[in-house]
Amino acid sequence: MNRKAAILLSSTGISNLGDWIYFIPLNLLVYQMTDSAAAVAGLYIIRPLAGMMTSFWAGSLIDRYSQRNLMIGLDFARAILVLLLLTTPSLPVIYALVFVICMADAFYDPAASAYAVKLIPSESRQVFNSYKSLAWSGSFILGPALAGLLFMAGKPELAFAANALSFSLSGLLLFFLPSLEMKAHPPGKNFSLAVLASDWRMVMRYMKSARSVMAVYLLYSGLMMMAAALDSQEAVFSQEILGLSESAYGMLVSISGIGLLTGSVINRLAVNRLQPSALIGWGGMLIAGGYFIYSLSSSFLWAAAGFFILAFSMAFANTGIWTFYQNHVPSDIMGRVGSALGLLISLFQIVCVLGIGISGDWFPLRAVIVSGASAMILLSILLLAAVMKPPSAATKAMYAAEEGAN
Repeated sequence: MNRKAAILLSSTGISNLGDWIYFIPLNLLVYQMTDSAAAVAGLYIIRPLAGMMTSFWAGSLIDRYSQRNLMIGLDFARAILVLLLLTTPSLPVIYALVFVICMADAFYDPAASAYAVKLIPSESRQVFNSYKSLAWSGSFILGPALAGLLFMAGKPELAFAANALSFSLSGLLLFFLPSLEMKAHPPGKNFSLAVLASDWRMVMRYMKSARSVMAVYLLYSGLMMMAAALDSQEAVFSQEILGLSESAYGMLVSISGIGLLTGSVINRLAVNRLQPSALIGWGGMLIAGGYFIYSLSSSFLWAAAGFFILAFSMAFANTGIWTFYQNHVPSDIMGRVGSALGLLISLFQIVCVLGIGISGDWFPLRAVIVSGASAMILLSILLLAAVMKPPSAATKAMYAAEEGAN
């Protein structure tokens, strides 16, 4: 891996570490303030709502301006917003600040994806993504562990300060990378409603022409959104149904981190022997299987086994889907396509989180979690069938004429 790729990986890895440090304390803080599963689920609804507010226009800007500069600005903006969480005495203010942070996240993620495709050669992407998965797994295991230590020390507010610091360091590292200015859409072109409408028509044409690619990506995203919906009830399920203490729940999260780290290491060692389609299809099946074991568990050991399996498999599946997306979506339109997909995914996530959250208050929580895990099994079967169907060979080249006509 070359120097530029290492800097980009370090930047995103440090940022992810900070996210894991503060988000678990944020979940517990809201639950302690309200004693309501629905209030915790609200944190998981904020992200897709913010994505919907951003997706209509973010992609058009991402594809027309320096993605590196956008990422730097968003890193420092998020650092300031996270620090403001330290001064919030009420739930509505917490929700409002998290909403703005998630808007920045929804802008940042497609910008980072598009920038990585331009920076990393196609033949190196799967290896880069395996390192990215390894860095992400390290963040996943270290973040909650550090958050737990801060809780034990009686200083949970430091988790928010650590997240702000991570965003700042991430932004500083990006200054060492090239700007990679846009060629297809120079910044001098005015941004207007007409341009926005034209971009959306272009994205719709692309999606219709790349149905197999879109099917794989949306099915995988649906699987992850269902997992996120179940995650919104994870703390409540572990404490109320399984009877785990806060420390035991923290250990459960750490076990999933160990599973993710183990899977990431094996994935990195074997990445050159594995195809993205196999990583996505079989990884998705095992993720769903892990959640299903967790949903049926009646003890810490069975819950831990389910968490380990799903986390272990996620390392492979994430590498597969990142590589698949980068190899099949043209880089010149990746920001707009990513934002449009983000809108669809956000709508589905809202439905899932609301459905699981409300059902958790109306029906036995065990039955709700089992039903959600069963839905994941169905989605994983459909995903396996879709990803094993090879996409059209013209997927990458077909867009030249359409882009010229836009």
